[in-house]
Amino acid sequence: MDVAAPWPGIVQEVMVAVGDSVQEEDELLALESMKMINPVTAPAAGRVTAIHVAIGDIVAAGAPLVTLER
Repeated sequence: MDVAAPWPGIVQEVMVAVGDSVQEEDELLALESMKMINPVTAPAAGRVTAIHVAIGDIVAAGAPLVTLER
């Protein structure tokens, strides 16, 4: 399952790595939008299989950020 950007923004921090196990609501990364930094959280428990962004990347709403395997 891909976790998509809920809004456009700039990636400020990536808090997970490929292979990490996450629980529902764990923070995956932080996006800056309108001078506010907001966390993007896991919608469900799973294992991170891919990270599609890096710090400093500008992303559009709906862009894939992280892929989780349940």
